[in-house]
Amino acid sequence: MRNYLFASLIVLLFILAGCGGVVEEPRQTEDQSAPQERSPESRNQAKEIVDSPVNEDIEGLRGKVLSVVDGDTFKVRLDNGREETVRMTLIDTPETKHPKLGVQPFGKEASEFTTSRLTGKDVLLELDVQERDRYGRVLAYVWLGEQLFNQTLIEEGLARVAVFPPNTKYVDTFREVQRKAETAGNGIWSIEDYVLEKGYASEAAEQQSEVPEAASDGTCEGKIKGNRNSKIYHVPSGNYYDEVSEHNIVWFCSEEEAKAAGYRASKR
Repeated sequence: MRNYLFASLIVLLFILAGCGGVVEEPRQTEDQSAPQERSPESRNQAKEIVDSPVNEDIEGLRGKVLSVVDGDTFKVRLDNGREETVRMTLIDTPETKHPKLGVQPFGKEASEFTTSRLTGKDVLLELDVQERDRYGRVLAYVWLGEQLFNQTLIEEGLARVAVFPPNTKYVDTFREVQRKAETAGNGIWSIEDYVLEKGYASEAAEQQSEVPEAASDGTCEGKIKGNRNSKIYHVPSGNYYDEVSEHNIVWFCSEEEAKAAGYRASKR
């Protein structure tokens, strides 16, 4: 009996030892499968959906301008085929299609200028902190080659600087350009008190249109030079004396004569 129990114990120990040496491989379920690295294409697609279709190398969107809505807004087809409405950020041009304001002075000129320069052109849309406005439009600095078109509109006197944080990357540059356009009396700055902090005062343009036009017979040529559009006069030593367009020049023999005709002195 003892021998039988001893033999049984030996067999049992042998079986247990054999089982202890077997390690079962954990089964890999579908949910636990090892992550696969995504291709560059799939990573880019994910970025387009989550953030925006930005090419990280150039930090902007490339596309072709399809049509112009007004001076600061246009439609574009991006290189990925998607069509977007773009609102140029950090600037504001006078209205042309506003339901209440109608067509404001220099609104038509701004729209025509943008249409002639951008329609059918390839552009680079540089984004700032906020990529879209509340209407879903892309907010962008528009590069036409090496030309920053937002800035060009300010230089031409067809747009004012309009600051809506957090998009303020070029605000200092734009304000300096605006100061020069204002001093020269370009475009919107040719109407006194027309440009406001939050828009444009159309009534100021209506009042100025009632001021009688000054006349000049040319006998005072070379003296006080008035700008017919801006109603600003310049003295020969002034910084902008030679920058008044020929077709806008009105000559005065004295500053008093210019003031009597409704002109004001240039700040420089």
